[in-house]
Amino acid sequence: MKIQSVEVFVYKYDHHYQVGGHRGTPNRISGTDYYLEPQWRHAYSRLTESCLIKITTDTGLIGWGEGQAPIVPEVPASLIHKLFGPAILGMDPRDPGAVYDKLYHLNFVRGHTTSYTIDAMAAIDIALWDLKGKAEGLPVGELFRRNCLQQFPLYVSGLRRKTLEERLDLAQDILEQGFRGIKIFKGVSVASVIDECEQLQKVLCENAGLAFDAICRYSNQEALELGEAFDRMQLMWFESPLEPEDIKGHSELVKSIRTPVAIGEPLRTVRQFEPWMQEKGMGIAQPDIVRCGITGGHRIISLAKQYNMDITFHIGVCTSIGVAASWHMASQMINPMIQEHQLELFYTANKILQEPLKVYKGNAVLPLGNGLGIQVDEKFVRSHSTDIFKIQ
Repeated sequence: MKIQSVEVFVYKYDHHYQVGGHRGTPNRISGTDYYLEPQWRHAYSRLTESCLIKITTDTGLIGWGEGQAPIVPEVPASLIHKLFGPAILGMDPRDPGAVYDKLYHLNFVRGHTTSYTIDAMAAIDIALWDLKGKAEGLPVGELFRRNCLQQFPLYVSGLRRKTLEERLDLAQDILEQGFRGIKIFKGVSVASVIDECEQLQKVLCENAGLAFDAICRYSNQEALELGEAFDRMQLMWFESPLEPEDIKGHSELVKSIRTPVAIGEPLRTVRQFEPWMQEKGMGIAQPDIVRCGITGGHRIISLAKQYNMDITFHIGVCTSIGVAASWHMASQMINPMIQEHQLELFYTANKILQEPLKVYKGNAVLPLGNGLGIQVDEKFVRSHSTDIFKIQ
């Protein structure tokens, strides 16, 4: 079996993620769909954007993948179109690790060892694992471990409402749906964060856990104050508290508080995760499968086991291709931690599938067909892609 063609889709669907809980796009960057939330320094899009890929073999078997690109998906798409796609033609899709390593070494000597380069590799890698599972007649998760979990618990990421009262009402509704946790993210004062977490704890009681994502917002002293408060409240974890390059600062925070510090969204490869684990700059690892790929994710899982470290996968703005890939990786772990769920993005993410992914009473229901277990609505993908490239 050989890779015969590669198609790349710059996917842009008109759905606003509303990370800040409002419909507007403050600080809009002129001439673009991108804007800056007042409390953070990085860009968001008013659209749901991603880089999707379809790989076809000489046997007619097809695999789908996704490289997360919540802004500028044209970049990984261009890398696949101009370099990675041509490089993998004729290769055996049943050996994703060999393809992953070949692509990594095409440009790593020039410093391209993270970011959009690995995102592009992730899209290809996920499609190859989808193909491998189909070729072997197994779900992706069972390629790693037989008798994978068919269901596992989810937490809801974000309470996208303007007022505290509305967010507390939403938290109650989430609890009633069966979800076992909530993560909030805010870029406001330490006192305001502590107050909101205390209010949410009253709603959740002992029925669900609470986590806080700082999105790299706070100073070392502010993070310490928050961490000490989270210790008293027994939060599940404190995510991305400091600047994303600051291993030393995170390590000092880990030593100073009991609440686990969760890190992973900015990282891509096992080589990037390793110094964080060595220096104890994290207590929980959060690889994102549509940013590191299934091959990269499996290597990170193996490394985390060496350091006796828990994993909960990060899931951000993506389609159900990426969600399915993440669920399969979680399914093959023994006693996985609670996993991230983008409740208000889920309906939109499912639009690209002929049969949607399902959540039942707060649990992910693993699609058990071969490969990723999903059927992509290719007509829908094509109709919502601004650019399409085919390499053969």
